[in-house]
Amino acid sequence: MTLTVTHIASGDLWAGAEVQVFQLINALHESENIRATAILFNPGILADKLENVCVPVTVANESERSALQIIRSIRDHIRTNESDIIHTHGFKENILGVAGQRLAGVAPSVRTAHGNPEHTRSWRNPVKKLLDLSDTLTGQWLQQGVVAVSGQLKDVLEPCFPGKTHLIHNFVDIQALHREVQAGVLKKESNSFTIGLVGRMVPVKRVDLFLEAIGILSSDYGHPVRGVVIGDGPLRSQMEEKTRDLGLRNKISFAGFLNPALPAISGLDALLMPSDHEGLPMTLIEALGLEVPVVAHAIGGIPEVLGDSEYGTLVYDHSSRGYAEALHHLITHPEKARAKAVAGVRHIQAEFDKVKNVEAYISLYQSLVRPD
Repeated sequence: MTLTVTHIASGDLWAGAEVQVFQLINALHESENIRATAILFNPGILADKLENVCVPVTVANESERSALQIIRSIRDHIRTNESDIIHTHGFKENILGVAGQRLAGVAPSVRTAHGNPEHTRSWRNPVKKLLDLSDTLTGQWLQQGVVAVSGQLKDVLEPCFPGKTHLIHNFVDIQALHREVQAGVLKKESNSFTIGLVGRMVPVKRVDLFLEAIGILSSDYGHPVRGVVIGDGPLRSQMEEKTRDLGLRNKISFAGFLNPALPAISGLDALLMPSDHEGLPMTLIEALGLEVPVVAHAIGGIPEVLGDSEYGTLVYDHSSRGYAEALHHLITHPEKARAKAVAGVRHIQAEFDKVKNVEAYISLYQSLVRPD
């Protein structure tokens, strides 16, 4: 029996969660047991990529439609495609998706939590607090499964959603990674050690710590390093100004949003992830799959990927000095860094492999339709 699973996501960005949504839908689309469809609230890269692999997509553009109109679009898509299960990604998508699902008369629904919430809502902002409560109640009473992408996230979600929280890791296709890299290989500067930060320039990513760490490596340790920020966002102009203030204009470049970003990531000598918090970052998994040494804050799902610094370097001193010291050790111990990177590929293949984790999703879907 083939199940039709309809995924509901925002699609406004092309970042870690969107990459994973695409990887999952595409993998399900290729499987024999699942027919995948999608409803997106925005046109963009995710919609284009799904259409390119012939996944049926409805774009219920939230900039043009009210919440009620979006719910109707969801209902109509579900009825037209005879969906068996709804899979939502995001708090707004959870609430509107379940509303449309109920109108369409489809029972099973599951959500994926792609990361920890960035802010704890208070009643000082009653609208957002009520939305958060609505999202939680939707998951508790109207959805049958909650997927956490890391063990740390599962521990956070389990008390709120007891008996229905499942751990299924984000995943990559190692062979596809290398094919994409080979299609757009970038040349590295042989004279310098290139350190990258990949992600949207928003406060949680701590681009400021990255810039300061590059400065310390150059001024205090004398390393011929270069920094590159791959990504865009609201803090870009502020971070460019900070780069000038630190006297690092000749040391740091801002590449902006790159699609694809994998060729640039593969050209790094090291990836730095100084975020305040993370779920289970796709960039981290991709970097390890490409044997790029990683230095990262020991937060969220990152220790699950890097182990006890077996596959990269975990940093507990969440400061520019702490990251600079970790990078200094990596630069001065290249053989150890390379050994960790090689071990990291094996770890990714064992725990974050596409086949293993897609099968876990399929098993979850089947259990919801045909519970024991």
